[in-house]
Amino acid sequence: MTNLETVSNARWQDVVNFVLGTWLFISPWVLGFSDAGVIATSAWLFGIIIAGLALAAIFAYESWEEWVAAAIGVWVFISPWVLGAASDARILWSSLIVGALLVILALWSSSLEHGSGAVTSRR
Repeated sequence: MTNLETVSNARWQDVVNFVLGTWLFISPWVLGFSDAGVIATSAWLFGIIIAGLALAAIFAYESWEEWVAAAIGVWVFISPWVLGAASDARILWSSLIVGALLVILALWSSSLEHGSGAVTSRR
């Protein structure tokens, strides 16, 4: 299978995870909290990890990737409270939405055989 075939058979959940990781990475700049210290660093670090895991899942799926994504999703969800940023609605809502979606998609993805739910079907 060529790389193009691999990408066209990527599950949509992996593509959404890549978008979520990218959003998590750029959110400190877009939402204006890049100077917020540890919460911004957390967003940058875990955004890179999620985007990287999503790319890895697209090209060479391993079931452990989904469990790591779920664990990171839990962290992203609770991080505003743990890191003292829950009073900022921009950070709170972004973290809640991204964290919840990461957990939901990871659990959903891990329950499916990789290859079903493709972005485009193979012919």
